[in-house]
Amino acid sequence: MISESSLPIRRLTLYKHGVAFVQRQGDLSGEEVRLVFRADEVNDALKSLLAIDRRGGQVLGIHYATPADEAARLAESPITLSDDHSLVDLLRSLRGWRVRLVTGDATQSQTLAGQLLGVDLADERPLRDSAVALLDEASGAVLALPLRAVRQIFLMEERAQQDLRFFLETSRSEEMHRTITVRLSAGDHDLAVSYLIPSPTWRVSYRLVAEAVAAETGGSAPSEAAPQVQRSGTLLLQGWGLFDNRLEEDLEGVSVTLVAGQPISFVYDLAASRIPPRPVVQDAARVAAGPVEFEPAVQDAFGGAVAASAPAGRETLYSTRSARMMPMSAPMAAASIQQLAKQTSAAAGSELGELFQYEVVAPVTVRRGESALVPILNAQLPYRRELLFNERKLPDHPVAALRFANATGLVLERGPVTVLEDGAYHGEALVPFTREGGEVYLAFSVELGIKIDVARSMSQETAGIRIVGALLEMKQATVNRTTYRLESSLATAHAVTIEHPIWIGADLVDTPAPEARTSEVYRWTITCPPRRATTFTVAERRYDWQASQLLDVAYANLQEFFRRRWLDAETVGRIRALLDERAAIARNVDEIGRLEMERQEIYAREEQLRKNMAALGTAGDEGALRKQVVAQLQTSEDRLGALLERMAALNEENTRREEAIAAQLVAIAVGDTSGPGQASGGA
Repeated sequence: MISESSLPIRRLTLYKHGVAFVQRQGDLSGEEVRLVFRADEVNDALKSLLAIDRRGGQVLGIHYATPADEAARLAESPITLSDDHSLVDLLRSLRGWRVRLVTGDATQSQTLAGQLLGVDLADERPLRDSAVALLDEASGAVLALPLRAVRQIFLMEERAQQDLRFFLETSRSEEMHRTITVRLSAGDHDLAVSYLIPSPTWRVSYRLVAEAVAAETGGSAPSEAAPQVQRSGTLLLQGWGLFDNRLEEDLEGVSVTLVAGQPISFVYDLAASRIPPRPVVQDAARVAAGPVEFEPAVQDAFGGAVAASAPAGRETLYSTRSARMMPMSAPMAAASIQQLAKQTSAAAGSELGELFQYEVVAPVTVRRGESALVPILNAQLPYRRELLFNERKLPDHPVAALRFANATGLVLERGPVTVLEDGAYHGEALVPFTREGGEVYLAFSVELGIKIDVARSMSQETAGIRIVGALLEMKQATVNRTTYRLESSLATAHAVTIEHPIWIGADLVDTPAPEARTSEVYRWTITCPPRRATTFTVAERRYDWQASQLLDVAYANLQEFFRRRWLDAETVGRIRALLDERAAIARNVDEIGRLEMERQEIYAREEQLRKNMAALGTAGDEGALRKQVVAQLQTSEDRLGALLERMAALNEENTRREEAIAAQLVAIAVGDTSGPGQASGGA
């Protein structure tokens, strides 16, 4: 048998989503190779393990112990040994098995063979006074042998030996580790084995050394007193990949590759053994007929989930800039960017479809349980230094930022960066995930010498109308104005880039065109004079439509629409006529309401008259009074008839007027009157 040490690790590929691809290779002879994994690595290893014999031999199989709870495995063994009475427990477990016992000492011993009956334990001193009962196969007698006299026990049956070995192997197995055995054909092999295992995600950190040059000084470093609007120069960007050796062996001269991206990955429980439940069916000849029932099958799918790493965000951290910078040490200050660049080699980068990998040039040696930083990036790039203001990220002051294009030939993975500028530490930032050719903004320090106040105002007015059927839609123009006031206490002029959030659906008005636009912000560069204040205003206008019923418009509004030439005289006249019709309908409705109230009063009065008439007789004074009540009822009935007739006429008139209004509304259609160049809704 050959251990995994015969197959050293040749290449280690680490992924950001928490897995490592291990490649082993070596020359060996034998028929087995053992690979030891942590318990949490087995499922990934079984899912991905690939073994290839480069000399043409055969890989006959891959075997592993079925993982189970140790107590459950031991329960399957007929032999059970405790921690403090293992000999007594063994003799008890061998009851009925043929054994050979050797008693006595080296000078005088006796060998007895037979079937073991068990152990009789004394109450107080079990090991001193206990006895072993044995059925002697030679004499047929049952012998009681002192337990303390037994020196050797030989198991005479193979099954008992197997049970004891199973118990001992199970007891010594470590729950934290699993062994996978690769079985090979006989002979010599050049075996290559690869597999996936869980691994801590690798990280990246950057160092940025910038040498600024002022445009006005022709290449010399700027002084505090020299006027400067923008500064530029060359920077050295170094990237270091950090990873951990979680393997239980040292890495000696291993090729390391760090992969950026987000491949789909998950854990699938292949190692666990499952027996799905099945219906229990009884013997039909012994069970009376009854209802047939089937136990529902419980499907236990894989117990994992797709691993997802958080997407790389474009947030920026800010660090407060000191009033005075401490100078760097003399060796660092004396070293140029070109000298620093020669001291570290970059990794070789390459695209892998949607992934990107950094292949570390030099072999890596990392001890077990240690971590290491390896160089993956070393590039000189031109840059421009800017002051950048974004109120949402940092109010009141702009931040100093370095702006450059990713011309490294590599993808920049997200990570922290320490900024050294002109021989001094100036701050820290986060490098965002950036593809080749993408632009990078690194905000690393706050410029306290420039104070920025932001003021906002809003105005709203009607910009036009349109008529669609019975609806009057009014176009409302909302204008938001944001004024940035930049007040500088610095002795030189500085350019400040204003980042203004984009108002979705709005257009810029009375504002210069932005120098740049992202998906979220506009950018303008404003020159901030020394020890003075300057202002910059951004005006944005957005149109929204508000709908109301056309016939709810007031006469005064019609006159305003006519004055602003949104409606012509003919259309105003037609709408006025419709409003008159609507007013006539309203008057009819009011009259119908009054008539209805009168009708209800008559009904109430008639009810009282009928009650009075029921109490009167037909002769004498009561008869005369009864005739008066009848006359009053007749008058009320005549009035009720007139009321109902008038109400019916009014309802008929309203129906006729509403039909005429509906017909007229169909004929009236006015499109967007806000004028050319604006968004048109149409009719």
